[in-house]
Amino acid sequence: MRHTLRRVLSFAVLSSVVLSGAACGGTADSAAESPAKPLTAEELAAALPEGDDFPGFTAKPQDTPLLEDRDVVTADVSACQPIADMMSARPEHARRALVWATLKVHGAPADAPPGSVSLAGHTVGDARATMDDLREALSGCDGFTASSRRGWTYRFTVERLSPVQAGDESVAYLLTNTLAPEGKGNVMTVVRTGGVLATYLVVQDPDRPRPVPASIAATQHERLRDAGAGG
Repeated sequence: MRHTLRRVLSFAVLSSVVLSGAACGGTADSAAESPAKPLTAEELAAALPEGDDFPGFTAKPQDTPLLEDRDVVTADVSACQPIADMMSARPEHARRALVWATLKVHGAPADAPPGSVSLAGHTVGDARATMDDLREALSGCDGFTASSRRGWTYRFTVERLSPVQAGDESVAYLLTNTLAPEGKGNVMTVVRTGGVLATYLVVQDPDRPRPVPASIAATQHERLRDAGAGG
């Protein structure tokens, strides 16, 4: 389980591509934004996908914590810190709860690393501030060196991507470890539903970086609304 965790959370540590954050903003319907309340870990876990809930993927909720106390990540460029915060146990805007599941693409080779979806509970103000900080960071950050108290230091490049049209607002970007095999990175999509941030990690497509399908992000958005994060 720990080996799987590290492959999903930090390919920088095991296979040299890493989990993280966001870019240009999008929203499915800004006029109908979800009113939100902080959700507990139990409520978030109940909203995670499982089995074939997401078409094209097999989802498996995880009991192992996604981040440990020593997973404190610092960027060498302050303007890039909001991106580093997405893989840090101590972000600027504290999480109230964090749960996650692996996402295995149907038909993928048995040894292919899975993607993931994590659900982070915040106050609605902190969730909005996190999204604002990510957008600002992606407007000027194209690379940084990240160091973790776990003991690793890696260089990453950043490329902004168009967000999916889902949730109250969304952002997306490609994060690539400079040591990644074949130069492949992780495409990250962050979708806000009230005070919850759903962060999707998808390994870069061979042809071009693609965020998680909008239909999947919209499905998770509705699951979170049903759980009490909105509507």
